[in-house]
Amino acid sequence: MGENKKGVSRDLIIHTTLRLIEEKEGLKEVNLRGIAKEIKCAHTNLYNYFNSFDEIMWESLGAVLLKMIHYVESNTISSDNDEEVLYSALEAIVTFSVAHPWWYRLIWLEPIEGEPSPQIAEILIRPAEGLNASIKKANGGVITDEKASSVANILYSYLHGEVCKWINGRTPISSKDEMIATVMSNLKRLYTLLVNDPE
Repeated sequence: MGENKKGVSRDLIIHTTLRLIEEKEGLKEVNLRGIAKEIKCAHTNLYNYFNSFDEIMWESLGAVLLKMIHYVESNTISSDNDEEVLYSALEAIVTFSVAHPWWYRLIWLEPIEGEPSPQIAEILIRPAEGLNASIKKANGGVITDEKASSVANILYSYLHGEVCKWINGRTPISSKDEMIATVMSNLKRLYTLLVNDPE
């Protein structure tokens, strides 16, 4: 089930799906027939590679998360200052998210029926694990895993709220650069308060 003689493959289906999600600004007009039309094959041919449209969505979500992880890793500064490395990673997350609002909606806002495969489930937890590890490292490893996880959850919840307001046009900030700068300023303040909170 890798690739057939007409060039159809799982990767091509996922790539086409992600391109259509961005072009059509969401999932509303993305379906099996539309994906197949772009690939120039019968929509029934897609069932040779995926069991359902929802499976395509789960696999596409996993592919987007891998793209985000790669972007963050490629755009995070290398420094002896682990706190600055953390801030750089957070800024890369924000930047990727606002640059790809429809992919962000696929990751966090669009309902997908069924369950992800074990491989996709593993990808789904990688961003949280990476953020937790970065927070621990930025604190010299002296905070507990539980506190690092709590700080990461609060930081990402704030980031998520701001990104959602941005992609839905619910913020008075019109400039993407200003939005990113504002979110980063608030994330730094929030991070400082959280790690210094004695609980």
